[in-house]
Amino acid sequence: MEQTRPAAPVRRGRVPRQRTAPGVGAPPVVPPGRRLRLALVLAAGITALLCLGGVSVAFVLYTSVTTPDRGTPESAVRGYLVAYLSARDDLQADGFTCADADLLAVQRLREQIVASEERGSAVIVGIQSVALVSESESSAVVSATVRQTATLNGRMFATTADWRFRVVDQGGWRVCGAEQTS
Repeated sequence: MEQTRPAAPVRRGRVPRQRTAPGVGAPPVVPPGRRLRLALVLAAGITALLCLGGVSVAFVLYTSVTTPDRGTPESAVRGYLVAYLSARDDLQADGFTCADADLLAVQRLREQIVASEERGSAVIVGIQSVALVSESESSAVVSATVRQTATLNGRMFATTADWRFRVVDQGGWRVCGAEQTS
């Protein structure tokens, strides 16, 4: 009988080590917990950047909506009259006026409107035909017609008055003076 030699044992479950080029090490082994932390930190950073971008966009939009339109002399006069006579918002009206504005005539008109309302009349103020009369580099004259419609005891009354406004460009057009012309 022939003697047989047992076959060489087969190793299973191990992969032979691969050789790398000289000077190049094996890639680092990253534990699974570190990968999760890295992913969370990246997600938090991206979220923070998106939030900052959203806040910036919201600020720009808010500023553009709330900044009064003083781009032209006519828009400054219209904005002032609507804020001061129609809405009666002194804070908003101040955004359209110079620091040393002479607007006593417009103040008297508003006092008359308030007195009419206190006597029981409902008054609606409308601004009509705002037009540029003259303009230089930093100042302008603008005309406007102010219409008052009042209701008293069921009867309607309407009056119109023509006004001239002196407007100055101070980082945007601002109303500095007013006089009633008719």
